[in-house]
Amino acid sequence: MRTAWMVTAAMVAAMETQAKSPKPQMDALVTVCIYNRAGVPWTVMERAKRVAATAFASAGIEVRWATGNRLGEPREAAAGEMLTVVFDATAPAHLPRAMAITNVGREVGADVYIFYNRVASRGTGFGERLMPELLGNVLAHELTHALQGLARHSNEGLMKAVWSLSDYAEMFRGPLRFAAEDLDLLRAHFNKEMSPAPTAVAAR
Repeated sequence: MRTAWMVTAAMVAAMETQAKSPKPQMDALVTVCIYNRAGVPWTVMERAKRVAATAFASAGIEVRWATGNRLGEPREAAAGEMLTVVFDATAPAHLPRAMAITNVGREVGADVYIFYNRVASRGTGFGERLMPELLGNVLAHELTHALQGLARHSNEGLMKAVWSLSDYAEMFRGPLRFAAEDLDLLRAHFNKEMSPAPTAVAAR
């Protein structure tokens, strides 16, 4: 009980420090429209969104959130570009391990699908109160795939193909960091220096 209390107290202190920190200068903007088919609880979703937004803020990217009702409905971002994320309750059988999948460069369906049952199951091992941190890192990871437009992973940080135990421990103190090459690819995307070929990548 004491260990759990100490972990929770450390999280609260980190969140308070983060809230007091000066906001970085934002160089790019993306709107993310979420379709919550899985019934992710509001408190979990809001915390996960804050974690993902914090990850992108470190790269100078502002994330704005919107809520969708029916996938495929016409939507237009007020500024910047728009990505769509579907939270599904269960994962398809042909993806036995993935917590999420990103449709890189495809125009059919959502940009990102997150399988909430898989994330919740993985997060249970770290404690229910910490599960939103895992969900937020998964969300940031998949959105980065969509923005980079490439089916690739890095050797370290947020975009690793497989997170280690130390990575999981780190994400509970804040979102995992972008590797230098991921920052370069994000800058290239917003500078329109890339033209990705359609493909799909299963991750996490």
